[in-house]
Amino acid sequence: MSSTKKKILFLCNKDYGQANVILSATYALIKINPDVEVHIGSQAGFDSQLRRFVDQCNKIEGAPAGNAVKLHPIIGLSHFEAVDRPDNPALATWLTKPGLVNTSRNMLTLAGLALPWSPEEFFETYKAIEEVFEEVKPDVTVVEAFFAPATTFANQANINWICLAPNTIKEFALPMQPKLAMLWKYPIIQSSLPFPIPLHLVPLNVFFNLVAGYGLFADSRYKRVSAHLAKHAGPGIEIITWNELGLLKAPPKGLRILVANSPDIDFPFETIPESITPCGPITRAAPKIEIEDPELAEWLSRGPTVFISLGTHHFYDLPKATEFAHAIRNLLDRAEEHKGGSDDEARLQVLWKMPRKLDENENATEDSGPWLDVKAIMNPFIKQDRVKITDWFTAEPKSILESGHLVCCVSHGGSNSFHEALCTGIPQVVLPGWGDCYDFAIRSEILGIGKWANRKAKPYWEREELSEKLIEVVLGPQAQAMQEQALALAKRHPEGAGREKAAREILDLLDKIEEKV
Repeated sequence: MSSTKKKILFLCNKDYGQANVILSATYALIKINPDVEVHIGSQAGFDSQLRRFVDQCNKIEGAPAGNAVKLHPIIGLSHFEAVDRPDNPALATWLTKPGLVNTSRNMLTLAGLALPWSPEEFFETYKAIEEVFEEVKPDVTVVEAFFAPATTFANQANINWICLAPNTIKEFALPMQPKLAMLWKYPIIQSSLPFPIPLHLVPLNVFFNLVAGYGLFADSRYKRVSAHLAKHAGPGIEIITWNELGLLKAPPKGLRILVANSPDIDFPFETIPESITPCGPITRAAPKIEIEDPELAEWLSRGPTVFISLGTHHFYDLPKATEFAHAIRNLLDRAEEHKGGSDDEARLQVLWKMPRKLDENENATEDSGPWLDVKAIMNPFIKQDRVKITDWFTAEPKSILESGHLVCCVSHGGSNSFHEALCTGIPQVVLPGWGDCYDFAIRSEILGIGKWANRKAKPYWEREELSEKLIEVVLGPQAQAMQEQALALAKRHPEGAGREKAAREILDLLDKIEEKV
């Protein structure tokens, strides 16, 4: 590369799941090549994530200087903010039990998930992105796949760009599978159908695909956004959402899409589109737990721990917390019966992140009334300090995962949660509640590293089914095999490898552009 400092601009939503892969790649990028100037354009609120990123870089030995990243605010709503509001029914529709009626409704709202902004909102964000681009004048632009105003701008402006997706190969590869396999072999998103799909359920999966196609064809939002852009930004602008990145039609010619997993940890495919570059899990570096939270580090060191964390957006009401508490009690009781003289099994403990849905007069930091009854279910083990319940962690979940003391991770099956546990070699119990989380529950069982624990009770859980799967993963006959398989996968996908792969792909594009100049 020449001595002139090159610029890379990341455009992303501020939402944690999407921003996480951007910050992961940024970390690796400035570590590999500190001479590259990195800029990030995102919505209001991303600055808090960037501050935490800088703080964590300062705590990690050998980490790059995170404060070198320059942030540019972009006007408008993030993807999650645009979806999660009263005038867009998509999210509420998807937080339901999968089945013929509910999944069909979900398929009819796919356009609302891909393009949740109003025409006016989309245009406002599109123009803000254009202004940031003109200000930075980057050599390469990296666009996060869920950020449709940014993918639309990058495609229209005919710039040097690459797409970085928190998604898996499946989201982009299904239409390319021979013999129309996406219809009969692979469960459509949100269906919760098993893999491979049994013969008697194939017609249902075909039906869901047809409903999805109809919903996308009949929805008017693409036309309305296109018309508004044509009026205010000029004619001929093609709207590019994740549907136009390979899910429903081929991506723009020459575009490369970096995805956050690899063929050996995804569903089996006969072909992978040339536009897709599997990077492996793209996870963020995290400080050691001893630095982030010494008190928690000491507690974790006391014995093998089950870690329960269901994602940023999940809050417990009393019935759900009660069911979960009974499942935890069943697990710990079984560990006592099962110990057979083993000190490890006798000391099994549980770390439970339990943010609560509270009434206006309830205090988030105090347990009172019926919430005390939830704790009472586990009281013998709480008295022994073997159950720790909190609504938030000072440390990143990944710092906890890397502590070396976890024997099981219970998550909602989000991409970040699944891949972080995979890279640290920890068996998983997955409680999917919507969307592609069901796919990750299936992946855990395909790979032999975990169990889907709410197959009957989805989208939530029930004490007997959940405790059965917890016991299987932690204490059951298959527990040792799952531990060994989880460690084997972690060895194939060491921490940091995915983000470094993504960073080198971005730098490689930068080098190729320089060669043409």
